Amino acid sequence: VAEELVRLGKAYYCYATPAELEAMRESARAKGLPPRYDGRWRDRDPSEAPVGARGAIRIKAPAEGETVVHDRVQGEVRFPNKDLDDFIILRSDGNPTYMHAVVVDDHDMGITHVIRGDDHLTNAARQMVIYRALGWEVPSMAHIPL
Repeated sequence: VAEELVRLGKAYYCYATPAELEAMRESARAKGLPPRYDGRWRDRDPSEAPVGARGAIRIKAPAEGETVVHDRVQGEVRFPNKDLDDFIILRSDGNPTYMHAVVVDDHDMGITHVIRGDDHLTNAARQMVIYRALGWEVPSMAHIPL
């Protein structure tokens, strides 16, 4: 599924090194900001990747506007898209991330209602990015207090 998103131009291979990722985190910390991936591989040709490198797959998150979660408990919750960086959906070792796996699993199982703890509310925005990229219907969501 992740590779299909790459073929559709909705995701891409990222070859950022651990040192580059740590530098991004340190730069954000120094500015008092949460760590965010800077998108350096978003529009680069994979042929520029270091020889033998295995890339992770990142989804192309929308850069502007908001992602709105219509939650049955929390109501309408808005997330600025600038806070949803291009997050990893498939690790370089071929394993999917939680964010990607739950969307694919819920879709494949025909889940119509998702009930999770409110500690997963921010994950819902990222999951919506994946649902939309795949053109899948978003299930009804409810995030309950723990």
